[in-house]
Amino acid sequence: MSCARRSARAALLGLLAVLSRTWALPAATADEPRVVRQVIDGDFPGAYQVEVADVNGDGKPDVVVVGGSTCAWFENPSWKKRIITTGGQSPGVISSATTDLDRDGKAEVAIAYDFEMNQPARGKLRLARQGSGPDDPWTLFPARDVPSIHRLRWGDVDGGGAPDLVVAPIFGLESKPPRFEGAGTIELLRNDGERDLSRWKSVPLLKSPVIHAIEVKPLPGLEGRSTVLAASNDGVSIVDSFLTDGTAITFVPRRLVDGSPGKAPKRGCSEVHLGRLAGDHPFLATLEPWHGGEVAVYPGREAKPGVREFGERTVIDSTLDDGHALWVADVDGDGDDEILAGHRGKDHRVSLYDYDRAAKTWKRSVLDREVAAQDLRGGDLDGDGTPDVVAAGGATHNVVWYRFVQPSAGAAGVK
Repeated sequence: MSCARRSARAALLGLLAVLSRTWALPAATADEPRVVRQVIDGDFPGAYQVEVADVNGDGKPDVVVVGGSTCAWFENPSWKKRIITTGGQSPGVISSATTDLDRDGKAEVAIAYDFEMNQPARGKLRLARQGSGPDDPWTLFPARDVPSIHRLRWGDVDGGGAPDLVVAPIFGLESKPPRFEGAGTIELLRNDGERDLSRWKSVPLLKSPVIHAIEVKPLPGLEGRSTVLAASNDGVSIVDSFLTDGTAITFVPRRLVDGSPGKAPKRGCSEVHLGRLAGDHPFLATLEPWHGGEVAVYPGREAKPGVREFGERTVIDSTLDDGHALWVADVDGDGDDEILAGHRGKDHRVSLYDYDRAAKTWKRSVLDREVAAQDLRGGDLDGDGTPDVVAAGGATHNVVWYRFVQPSAGAAGVK
């Protein structure tokens, strides 16, 4: 392509980004929030995963996106795009996890790359550290090879007071299409204060076939520790306890739900998040089966302090095609978490499911048909106290922010 044609294309993309940057969906009723849709990036080919995290230490959550062999971050509130890694540094990039490891006010980013679906022996982990200024290049440090590496999340899983890194492969080394039945092992890289991530000790958390998603979050009753939820062909499993003799540590996983029945690999669960309804009623939200078409909900209860059990599976939507994105957050301020789900196949869209207490059902509304959603993640980007949600659209090449504006607030301040 000539320089003139490249310049013309760039100008056109810039114009389209400006024209489509912000628009608002009206609320269904006067007491429901409006949704303000803002395009953060309208030209991010292969956008696959998104994070909401403070990268530069200014107290404002930024947006980190991986896809198309690139990892980039967008600074809040200008949404200026800065590159962390390029195709030559992170080919086959598949996941990132952002945290301030050394507490210097600038985040580090763990990056999973060299992923290849049908070559499970491949997979690498690196740690990226910032330069002295926001526009300076990042320095990349090799950490280790992780076969079939697929998901990364930070969390204090061992109770040591510092963020550990949870590393999940999607397949085991012996997995082969079409059934991919060999189990992979989710590992915990324990943070012992060593700056070099390659020296962190690895401890197995659980084994399962086709581990597609993990969630790492602190829960009541765990004294500040984070629990690990895993969605796989075995359904949803949790790691929330461990045994130790003071030196060695052994984690104890347990199965929570089986997920969708069926033959491998189209069984179990593909995505999972733990939500909560008002009155302290937990629930599991899942996409089922692997890359499947169903959004399911499992009501939960706390059987005893720190121990949660989940009941009968209820499918609230069965119309997704290649479902791949899920999030839960209370975006309307009623005390109930809403469920957001997206798919990347035919009739791609992002939908929101709101629990109707009177009817005891989940009601769906479509937020966006212009995103082939690969991922959904949330955080309060504008500081108004209401959670926001960001979508990464792979085939649609876009990164989109959904701001939920409460009835009393209006849409002022959206940039």
